[in-house]
Amino acid sequence: MPLAYSPGVTTLQSGTLLSHYRIEGKLGEGGMGEVYRAIDTKLDRPVAVKLLSSSATQDQEARQRLLQEARSAASLNHPNIVTIYSVDQADGQDFIVMEYVEGDTLRVLSHGGGVDSSAWVEIGVQVADALAAAHALGLIHRDIKPANILVTKHGVAKVLDFGLAKQTSALEDLGAGDTTVVALTAPGLIVGTIAYMSPEQARGQPLDARSDIFSLGSTLYEALTGRPAFTGESALETMHAIAAKDATPPSVFRPEIPSDIDLILARAMAKDRDERYQSSRDLADALRGLRASAEHVTSTVVLPRHLADRGPNNLPSQLTSFIGRRRERAEVRRLFGSARIVTLSGTGGSGKTRIAIQVAMDMLTDQPEGAWFVELETLDDPTFVPQSVASVLGVQEEPGRPLLATLSEYIVAKQMLIVLDNCEHVAAAVAALAEGLLKACPHLRILTTSREPLGSRGEMVWRVPMLSVPDIHTSAIRTKEVVARYEAVRLFVDRAAAADPSFQLTDKNSSAVAQICHRLDGIPLAIELAAVRVKVLPVEKILARLEDRFQLLTGGSRTALPRQQTLRAAVDWSYDLLTPKERILLCRVSVFAGGFTLEAAEGVCPNGDVSNAEVLDLVSALVDKSLVVPEEAEEGFGRYRLLETIRDYGAEKLRAAAKGAAVAERHGAYYMALAETAEPELRGPEQALWLKRLEYDHDNLRSTIRGFMGRGEPSGALRITGALWRFWYVHGYWEEGRKRLGEALAMTGAMERTVARAKALYGAAVLARVQGGFAAAQSLLQESLGIGRELGVKGAVADALYELGNVANHQEDLPAARGLYRQALELRRELHDRPGIALTSHGLGVVAYAMGDPLAARALYEEAVRIQHELGNLRSEAAGLNGLGDVALYQGDLAAAREYQNRSLAIQRDLGDKSGIAFSLRLLGRIAVREGELAGARGLLAESLEIFKEVGDTGGVADAIEAIAELSAAAGDAERAIRLAGAAAAHREAINVPLSRPDMEQLERSLAVARATLGKGAAEKVFSAGRALGLDRAMVEAASAA
Repeated sequence: MPLAYSPGVTTLQSGTLLSHYRIEGKLGEGGMGEVYRAIDTKLDRPVAVKLLSSSATQDQEARQRLLQEARSAASLNHPNIVTIYSVDQADGQDFIVMEYVEGDTLRVLSHGGGVDSSAWVEIGVQVADALAAAHALGLIHRDIKPANILVTKHGVAKVLDFGLAKQTSALEDLGAGDTTVVALTAPGLIVGTIAYMSPEQARGQPLDARSDIFSLGSTLYEALTGRPAFTGESALETMHAIAAKDATPPSVFRPEIPSDIDLILARAMAKDRDERYQSSRDLADALRGLRASAEHVTSTVVLPRHLADRGPNNLPSQLTSFIGRRRERAEVRRLFGSARIVTLSGTGGSGKTRIAIQVAMDMLTDQPEGAWFVELETLDDPTFVPQSVASVLGVQEEPGRPLLATLSEYIVAKQMLIVLDNCEHVAAAVAALAEGLLKACPHLRILTTSREPLGSRGEMVWRVPMLSVPDIHTSAIRTKEVVARYEAVRLFVDRAAAADPSFQLTDKNSSAVAQICHRLDGIPLAIELAAVRVKVLPVEKILARLEDRFQLLTGGSRTALPRQQTLRAAVDWSYDLLTPKERILLCRVSVFAGGFTLEAAEGVCPNGDVSNAEVLDLVSALVDKSLVVPEEAEEGFGRYRLLETIRDYGAEKLRAAAKGAAVAERHGAYYMALAETAEPELRGPEQALWLKRLEYDHDNLRSTIRGFMGRGEPSGALRITGALWRFWYVHGYWEEGRKRLGEALAMTGAMERTVARAKALYGAAVLARVQGGFAAAQSLLQESLGIGRELGVKGAVADALYELGNVANHQEDLPAARGLYRQALELRRELHDRPGIALTSHGLGVVAYAMGDPLAARALYEEAVRIQHELGNLRSEAAGLNGLGDVALYQGDLAAAREYQNRSLAIQRDLGDKSGIAFSLRLLGRIAVREGELAGARGLLAESLEIFKEVGDTGGVADAIEAIAELSAAAGDAERAIRLAGAAAAHREAINVPLSRPDMEQLERSLAVARATLGKGAAEKVFSAGRALGLDRAMVEAASAA
């Protein structure tokens, strides 16, 4: 027997009768009372009954007004507004009877990363249309928020809870502009939910229809991004954010969405209501425009499964949002245009299963008989693969008949997709079944996931790439807007926010998040496991603990498969499927840092149990099994690498087997030989090729150096660093090279006076000199010179004398430089050292130019260029062309100067010679200034200054600042020109690098007009101010001028 309603009861029990409505259960609480599901016993239909709270109706006048407004809301008849059936009273209890709708609120749907963009647009259009209808009748909702928008399983949005709605009087104006202002129920009263209020609502000011538009903008923002547009630690702070701060553009969190969405939401949430959409209809039209645009159509997906009926399937529901991978999903679907079986291949944790499920969902509309997911991971007997498929499809085995025949008969006329997940351990059986089914069933498509190809006839293998990760070697990772563009970062942020709702990506933590994602190679599983640690560790601590990633990255979902709960288990699964020799090779290639060539693997890995001849096949097998990754490189540089996670795993296994030291020694020997083979080639016609090879293997060379130092082998450390100094010099690794040479020279046992020590001293001196360390360079060279003379090695003596000449030249001690060059030239001629002769002739040309003899300088430069060209020593040839360009510029032959510099720049860019590139750019910039091409000059000089700063060329920085001073003078900015000249002069004095006489003459000529413009006294004051500016501020000003 039904329970009668008792006044004063706050929560109604199931079965209670309220008038003729039988209560079945509580649905929730709205802005003005509790809501229950009930049955209308007269019409036998489900309804929602909202009991108005006593606090809402205790004032009789307010009660009457509220009931009248509810009756007005009942006049709304719109498919996207929950219909109000009646406003009634029973036993003194006021209540509203409404349409009952099954579905999820937008708040529920947006949790964990936001709604798919296509669903979002549809929801936005529907809600905006609903509000337009309400506004046309003079009703303003005043509490639009995610919890008040319900979405049915068919994707229909319904606006709930007009319990706070307010009626206006000037209905005739709302059709045109929706801007009629309403009076509040009580003056200054704030009504609504704080996080979604408009600024005027938060301030307690009169509202109009545009206030709903702001709230809808905030609601749609959260639905798209999974996070509120405005937050604060208190209600007051949130209200301040609404009134004073702009929301972060949603594309920061979801870079794949169209840029127009940012603009639409920014306008909807404008602080000034006059700058918002002036009607909900306008907002709906803007969203419809998104729906119609080609860009949006190609970037969206269909509604989620729980929002629409998408055909028969058993695809697993995903409890977390799917981040990125739009292009990948489109590519896999494209493959089905030419293949009927596609295998997603990739390392453990790369996201193969998630992509497969998402692709299957995308394809459902094209598969009338559905998409069927078959999980094979737990299957330990490959003979039962057909039974697993039959079980999912509901096909029964028939006595005496092969199951393949029964399955084929069931599928033959059907157009369906079968997803076979985790096939690697039963690959042969899956391949056999797939071939049989595809042969018999013309409309069948099969999508498989496996850590290696199945080898099935007609199979198309698509290797799953890792998520995109930021370049951690750029300062841009300090800004959240840049970092958030990368899929790996978006996944980390999404999962971290799920673990700790207070987590947000900020400028402060963006660098650490970027480094975590980079070090985890963009592997989705690893990133998800790292993200959950934000519950107990700040991201900086997570980054630090990645040194032991297998200990840190545990604690995955308890409902996940065992091998997806820890990073180690994921890699163990792959390792256990390898043959013994594949395991050996995987562990041994973990010794390589930053990648390796097949030749390197053949040189390091064989040792009795694995032969040289087997390496190629074993590497190929590891590539097929997604444990070794082929790298894209220039032709002739075929390379492979291990993901850092796999490399750490292999190294751990290698240490456990006590084989690490032996493999490391072979690795060191191989790269020592590479460095010493490359050394003479860096001065010959193949220097570009060898520089690239050393660049590719720089990490292995670094590892080798650390190995020699760690094992206390000074001879090896001196040999390899002495062989590499020229590579470090040309490619701009000045600081690193100087540091490593210094460490090698300081090792215990490294003091023995050997040729290797002399060479290392010489290389260290060159790198010290180019960074302005002249005293250090002289000291190193004197020791190198002494060793060369003691050992009777004339080449070492000549090298030391030549470099001492360079030091003197940089300090404008021209007579000393000329004398040292001549001594070096005599020895080099005696040794028939043609590269050395050319270098020394170039040095003498620099001295002649600085001493005011451009004709002699030109002759010496031409001789040097001729020899270097014959030898194929491109870098030194480029330096000679720079010299010839300098002379031509001094003589006013701008066309010749430009030709020389362009030729030089082309060579230096090909070699990756950073200092040389900067030098040529500076001279080309000066030429452009002389020709009046100031816009072009700015770009050239800005790049030159940036490179000089990057490599630490202190003299080059002064050169670039002076060139920008010339540019400023030509542009009519007299003060800046003189100030920069003063800053450069002070810097030159500080580093003891005077400006050469010809360059000083040219600078003074360029600044003459600027000095005259300011007047002598003013120019001197500005010059003095420039001298006091300091280098850092001078570089900033110079960069802004360029």
